[in-house]
Amino acid sequence: MIEVRAPLDIKVDPQGGWQLVFWVLDSFNYATPFRAMLVEIAEALAQHPLRSVSLPNYIVEEDFVEGTLQFDGSSLRIYYEHVLSYLTLVNDDRGVLTMVAQRVQPRIALI
Repeated sequence: MIEVRAPLDIKVDPQGGWQLVFWVLDSFNYATPFRAMLVEIAEALAQHPLRSVSLPNYIVEEDFVEGTLQFDGSSLRIYYEHVLSYLTLVNDDRGVLTMVAQRVQPRIALI
């Protein structure tokens, strides 16, 4: 289950396109399981996580992490940070993110 503190939100990405935001809101908690969340998101999209999620190697107290998630011919930019405790998936097509949100929603726990 992916625990969030606010409903999933799609909004304009400041760098262009759209972003689907997962607000964890546990600021500065370096134990927040963003990598595990991405594996669960990839599974919800029916993708093998080892092939579809690309992130830099883990380092202790990592922050401001960027990567990609590939699925169904689409590529999503990944960004997460522990400082403000959120994860975003970014794409130029809002419809792609709407579909991602719908497929992930059953795995979301609003706490």
